[in-house]
Amino acid sequence: MTTVNPSLFNPTQLVLELNETTINQAWSDSQNAANDQSRWQNYLNQLALNTFLPWLQTEEDSSAQAGFDLATHADIWEVVNGTAINLQDAKLVLIPTEAEDSSELRVSQEWIDIPEWSADYYLAVQVNIDAGYIRVWGYATHQQLKTKANFSHNDRSYTLTDDELISDIDVLWVARELCPEEVTQAEVEPVTAIAATQD
Repeated sequence: MTTVNPSLFNPTQLVLELNETTINQAWSDSQNAANDQSRWQNYLNQLALNTFLPWLQTEEDSSAQAGFDLATHADIWEVVNGTAINLQDAKLVLIPTEAEDSSELRVSQEWIDIPEWSADYYLAVQVNIDAGYIRVWGYATHQQLKTKANFSHNDRSYTLTDDELISDIDVLWVARELCPEEVTQAEVEPVTAIAATQD
C-alpha cells in the first residue's frame, strides 16, 4: 500500500489513511453478507467507519460512537448504504462510495425519512482501497437534503450536487460550536402512518 500524499487533495477535505489491520478486519467481518453487492457495501461502510470514527473521537468529540452495533449495521448494509455515528448532541451518517467522481452525494431515502435513522449531517466519503485512503469531500444537513435535494423514485434516494455541499469539514465543527441552535433537521412524517397502510 502506498502512503497518501495530502498535497494531492483539496486542503479543505479530510483525507485519512487506511491501515492494513482495518482493511483485513473489515474484509473478514463482511464475509457473512447475503450476496456480493451487500458484501462489498458492508466492506466499504466498515472501512469508512473504522477509519473515520477513531479520528473523530481523537480530534473532535471523544463521546462519538457507532450508531448501531456491528450486527445491526450489517443488517442495514444488506439493503442500504450508510453508517450512523452518534455524537454527544447530534448524529452523522457516513455515505461511502468507491467512485472517484465526486459530483454528487446520493443518500438512500431510509436515512432521510425514517425518523429513528435521520441524522443532522451526511458526509460524502470516497473510499480508495488501492491508494489506501478515505476522503471526506463534502457534507450536507438533513434540512438541505430534505428541502433542496432531487428525489429519485427509481432508486429511492436524495441527491445533491457537489456545489450544493459544504466541502470543508471544519465548517461543520465550527458551526456546531458557534451556532448550536442551527436547524439541521427537517420535519419527517412518522413511519408508523406509512406502515399501517401497507398491511
